[in-house]
Amino acid sequence: MNQQKYDVLRSTDAPESLTIERLDSVEELILAQTTSQCCRCCCTQKSINWAVAEQNHFPTGTNPFDLLTNGWIHEESNLCGRTCSWISPGCRAVKYVQHAGSVPESLKGENNDWCTVQSQTYPVGLSEIERHGDIVATHEKECTCGYCFKFGDCTFPICNCFPLPYLESKKSDGTVVGRTEYICDACMFVPKFDVLGADGTKKFHIRPDTCFCGCCMRCRCDNKKKCFRVPFVVRDPQSLEALGSSRSDGTLEERKAKIDSLWSGWKNECCSMKDAYHIVYPKNLSVEDKLLLTGSGLLIDLTIFEQKNDD
Repeated sequence: MNQQKYDVLRSTDAPESLTIERLDSVEELILAQTTSQCCRCCCTQKSINWAVAEQNHFPTGTNPFDLLTNGWIHEESNLCGRTCSWISPGCRAVKYVQHAGSVPESLKGENNDWCTVQSQTYPVGLSEIERHGDIVATHEKECTCGYCFKFGDCTFPICNCFPLPYLESKKSDGTVVGRTEYICDACMFVPKFDVLGADGTKKFHIRPDTCFCGCCMRCRCDNKKKCFRVPFVVRDPQSLEALGSSRSDGTLEERKAKIDSLWSGWKNECCSMKDAYHIVYPKNLSVEDKLLLTGSGLLIDLTIFEQKNDD
């Protein structure tokens, strides 16, 4: 996606709703967390919701509600699961519901209080019509082991506990398109994921670039994005080579298909602890595979970044 297209998407015109048909022509997306994580842990953690924007950049310091969104995602999970997430990230049973259209007004007040308990499974204020309207897909999992045990700033990856975290992606009619699974192997400190089709065949492998014989993640740092960020590169499942996107400009790194964490500004990062991700799809991808990789982005946040306060 070139700069000219980005300028169009940042115009004052309302973008076309991100329906399943529209997603077929989309090559890049921004996932921006709308729910504040400030002072929210244990029983005060709420459902984490997302704004979806069809663009290739998150303007630093932007309130996610101010993006020209054409899609949004709300989370449904029970209080017990959200309470346990701070010590075992990725363990809770969760359902992410992906909608077409702009973020509803009822969701824009979700950060007006910070020390309350959400007893219901879905965001407070969201109507039944909004919950079930304009659904594009769902991404869901049952209760599993977490990706790690977390004690303060110390995390310990879990490899001897099953099942490990996953997200199963479905179309609005309930048709399963596949699932993303967290993988733990000998290099346990490098998080990685396999993306499977509906028939169980491996379609993609997602992991960061590595160093020290594959034992450590290789961080990236430039003047455009977050320092020491870790892009999760979409790879061929057999060769493990990075897949290319449809982008023809930029560096080799910028042309890779990936799920990349972005610098969202001091207020978003340090005060409200809201994450933002740039999903760059591999070229010539089907709409089903795009739904799968959108679910992959949500699983990466759920397991790796949600409880780290964006460390």
